Amino acid sequence: MAAVMTSDQDDIDRLAIEMTECKHMGMTVLNPDVNESFVEFAVVPNEKKIRFGMAAVKGVGVAAVEEILRARDEGKFTSIEDFAKRVSTSRVNKKAYEALIKTGAFDGFGTRSDLLFNLEDILSFASKLQKEALSGQTDLFGDLGGGSGLMPSIELKTAPVRYTEKEQLMWERELLGLYISAHPLDNFDAFFEEQTIPLHSVTPKIDGQLVTIGGLVTTLRSIVTKSGSKMAFVGLEDKTGDGEVIVFPKLYEQLGDNLRADVVLKVTGKISARDREGNMGDEAKM
Repeated sequence: MAAVMTSDQDDIDRLAIEMTECKHMGMTVLNPDVNESFVEFAVVPNEKKIRFGMAAVKGVGVAAVEEILRARDEGKFTSIEDFAKRVSTSRVNKKAYEALIKTGAFDGFGTRSDLLFNLEDILSFASKLQKEALSGQTDLFGDLGGGSGLMPSIELKTAPVRYTEKEQLMWERELLGLYISAHPLDNFDAFFEEQTIPLHSVTPKIDGQLVTIGGLVTTLRSIVTKSGSKMAFVGLEDKTGDGEVIVFPKLYEQLGDNLRADVVLKVTGKISARDREGNMGDEAKM
């Protein structure tokens, strides 16, 4: 399954379906981790788990991952300080650090809030130490100046503001394309399974059928018709894919302010895959 997910890592819809399949197979897909992930998706040894590949994180290129793996060949990282000492800042830059923190790859070394708050200090520490090592002033695995002093260290300060679980899930969605550590719809699994069809099954094959779907509102676009009435195009997402629901004026009048991003909806309506001339298209909407 890890190989299939690697081949589909640029196809978020396919990945979402494969993650659902993993769940049905009793397998868990985990966030990337600097001590366990590789370039591609990989099975965790002796466990029914798959680790997200670090190269699948937006802002983290293959060269950065290869540098992390090179340093990890010498032994697993024991702290964010150890990582900063051993991984070149010329290969793993601020953008890569930030993306890896936000997607949970450093969760073993501190909270995402604290690591982001201290990121500038971490990078300054790493850059200074590595420059001194290149000039011969510092041995990265020894003392300063030939052995009499102590190695510099990082003291992580507590972030004054803690990021919420919702904010952290949105980072995962932005940088991985999917929610990994949790999903806003986790509490609705049984409800949706009993009362709706999954969004990935909404295709032109069921054109004209009356169905019930459910999911999280991700986008909302309202327009004013020629008659002056309001209608909306609502982007909906579940754990298998996404779709669009057209809310016509009469229903829009009833729903109005209740239509907003991040609301969970259950919707019943007819599926249409035809254009205004009645020709069958490639996409289906409700």
